[in-house]
Amino acid sequence: MSPVLAVVVCGLVSAWFGPRVIGSEARIQAVAVWEVAGYVLNGALFVLVGMQLPSAVWALTSVSLLRATVAALAVSVAVLGTRLLWFYSMPCLVRLLDRRPQQRDRRITAPQRLPPAWAGMRGAISPAAALTVPATTAEGRVVEQRDAVVFLTAVVIVVTLTLLGPTLPTVVRRARFPADEDKSAELTLARCRLSSAALDALPELAERFGVPEEDTARMVQDIEDRTAPAPGSAHRRESVRSLRLALLQVKRDTLTALRDSGRIDDIVLRSVKEVLDGEEVRLGRP
Repeated sequence: MSPVLAVVVCGLVSAWFGPRVIGSEARIQAVAVWEVAGYVLNGALFVLVGMQLPSAVWALTSVSLLRATVAALAVSVAVLGTRLLWFYSMPCLVRLLDRRPQQRDRRITAPQRLPPAWAGMRGAISPAAALTVPATTAEGRVVEQRDAVVFLTAVVIVVTLTLLGPTLPTVVRRARFPADEDKSAELTLARCRLSSAALDALPELAERFGVPEEDTARMVQDIEDRTAPAPGSAHRRESVRSLRLALLQVKRDTLTALRDSGRIDDIVLRSVKEVLDGEEVRLGRP
């Protein structure tokens, strides 16, 4: 019955079944749209936080400004201290209770536990939760010190953003995290399995679509090169890709010259340029 939980469940279902039902073009568009939308929405939320700060100060009447400020700083210290205590105490408890070998592989050093503990910046969710406190009860009575709750929340947001945010990159660098070898191994596994499945299905698919044998052989060679590239093959592919990108730029210049000389109009220019842009996206920029 919760709208928030419904959205979370929708996201989980979409992430699980999306690769099976969503086409590549829709995925490319969705990624681009949601990157921009997420950036805009996140910025808008922080703008709302900034707009709420002056009203939180002006509306503070239940307690003095000095007392509220001291309380807000104490809450900020408590927020950071709680995260530090959690990240430096719970691993010890887990080690005592879980003695499995795979659990030992997940252990990290004390300096490496500091970044997740330090990354406790508060954002738009905190004021949203504070503003849900009603100004009056169902019986019509005024909720006491609601203004103090909003003020404390706003100060905690400012303190955590200004203190933790700028120093987080330094904390992460000093943690000296090792390279993620699991990711590299999983990428290699995925590429090998994909190539193996493609090579197994290639003869049947080539026969179904009537592809000549020489074209099929070239596709087999291309798949094998991508799976286990021979010495210099990566450099050769990069050279060919750079050549194709350079030729695309020559085509663009020629297309613009045709438009500038009046040989073609803007409608034709845009139509042809869409094809060139699609080819460039397919090749990919370095």
